[in-house]
Amino acid sequence: MSRLCSVLVSFACLCTWGAPPDFLLSDGVVPTKHTIELTIDPARGTFRGWARIAVDLKKPQLEIWLDGKDLIVEQASIEFRGKLHRTRARAIAGEFIRLIPDRPIGPGPALLSIRYRAALSDKAVSGPFRRQVEGRWYAFTVFTPIDARRAFPCFDEPRFKTPWEMSIRVRRVYQAFANTPQLGETAQPGGMKLVRFGLTQPLAAEVVAFAVGPFDVLDGGVAGAKHTPVSVITPQGHREEGKEAALATREILPRLEKYTGLPYPWEKLDHIALPAGAFGATENPGLITYRSRGLLIAPGSEDPERLWSLRSVQAHEIGHQWFGNLVTQATWEDVWLSEGFATWLAAKIMDQDQPESRRHLNAVAARERILGVDAGPKTRPVRLTMKTRADMKSVYGPIVYQKGAAVLLMLENWLGEDHFQKGLQAYLRAHALGNGTTGDFIAALGSATNTDLAPVVHSFLDQTGVPNLRATIECSPGKNPDVVLEQIDSPTQWTIPVCWRADGVDGTCTLLNSARQQVALPKNSACPAWILVNAGGAGYYRTAWTAAQVAAISNVLDHLSAAERLTLLYDLAALPSKDFAQSIFRKLLSDPEPEIVHAARIALGLEVEPESVRRR
Repeated sequence: MSRLCSVLVSFACLCTWGAPPDFLLSDGVVPTKHTIELTIDPARGTFRGWARIAVDLKKPQLEIWLDGKDLIVEQASIEFRGKLHRTRARAIAGEFIRLIPDRPIGPGPALLSIRYRAALSDKAVSGPFRRQVEGRWYAFTVFTPIDARRAFPCFDEPRFKTPWEMSIRVRRVYQAFANTPQLGETAQPGGMKLVRFGLTQPLAAEVVAFAVGPFDVLDGGVAGAKHTPVSVITPQGHREEGKEAALATREILPRLEKYTGLPYPWEKLDHIALPAGAFGATENPGLITYRSRGLLIAPGSEDPERLWSLRSVQAHEIGHQWFGNLVTQATWEDVWLSEGFATWLAAKIMDQDQPESRRHLNAVAARERILGVDAGPKTRPVRLTMKTRADMKSVYGPIVYQKGAAVLLMLENWLGEDHFQKGLQAYLRAHALGNGTTGDFIAALGSATNTDLAPVVHSFLDQTGVPNLRATIECSPGKNPDVVLEQIDSPTQWTIPVCWRADGVDGTCTLLNSARQQVALPKNSACPAWILVNAGGAGYYRTAWTAAQVAAISNVLDHLSAAERLTLLYDLAALPSKDFAQSIFRKLLSDPEPEIVHAARIALGLEVEPESVRRR
């Protein structure tokens, strides 16, 4: 008996046992494939499912934890080494399902099988939910970030990417859609049919998707290098409202392929209109969801503002197919690798619709809004560890999107567009169909540019607040002029790529990693009459201006790009005392760019026009 106890104690030391995970699942059980079969009638408030999950047990297990929320488990089993183990299943702590086999199993491959029931709420806007549109019922999904577990037991974290194989049993009058093309339908008793879909490439659970209902489908033709089929899926009777979305895709997709250097990664590109949803859009590969008002435009109502908005949202969501789906952040701490990148890339793609003179104007305006947030008491770091469901409510905060995008704009301006693009393409190729981290991004960009980005990236992503800079020009008889750059009014030490130019001096970049830094101008340079400390308008910092500097720069406004003029205006408007800036504000009232006129009117306290009038 004592020997048996010793063996059991030794085995228990190798096994997982006891309390549920705090929030993240352990590394001891790794999924390799999810197979999901669902039976859904959107007219009913519940549905049934059967999940079969292939896993690799890294060590012996007395129990297996996986994600599952509000699921009622009806039957569970585990197959290991050819033997089917009777298994108890319990919902634990609101987020998890605990499987307890009749004897310890592992290490090695195993197959988890769970039959269950789940809610299909008509009040929810995430997870699986249903809505009635003009008297007809439809079922939709919005899973990101942690609500796939409401639809099926799974490993609901971005690091657990697996192939997914989906089958959906529906009434024969309905259509069903998922991430991949339909392989076939099989008639079943009771007026039902089983719709089978192709095996996906490895995907995180949060971007798996399905929809069921009496949809209309607009054939949008093909787009991109692989002639990817494009469709717009709408509630019945709204097919014609999807034409502009299809047209936009045929322009935007090739632009993204050209920039990333990789063809669109998935087999189809469906856009589906939802009557409600937790987000404006969600980037599910092959089945991107949008709230209807953001996707559909009735013929005859194609005003420029709505078309711009449609194209902008599409650029963001299709951009995710590379940044977020092809390469997925390893943890939610690095969700900026998805959302910050898609925001930055969408602005870049939308700039292609603009003349060269208007480049970055929208990005500068977006950065101004987030600078205000980041300088206030309710800011947060871009990179933030998520530990609870409550934490996840802020995982997609505006700081992640807009500050992440603004930092990328600054890095691109510092490193040069071509080098930056080369580094991003290397990052995508190296981590395709897998996961990436901020460290991976730094390594890929560093290799392409021979630059250590880590101090800059971590300075801006892991700290809050906005750097403030001051520049002065020191000119003495018989000496070469110097530019002195200083970090002021901040307890935080930053590492800042400062790109600047001056009268008679072309743009140059300096890495400011101390409180004060002196930079010599080229030999035999004359003393510059003016200096601009945010060349290109791309830096994530404020510039402090003196009255003399403002007077000098006001004489050469036509030498500045639109993005530089708008950045200058915002910096002056943010000064504690800005009386000496009034003359520039008044000059900019006659600027050719509506965005600059708008900002000047605000700075002067004048009435402003609505955005729809300002938009070009």
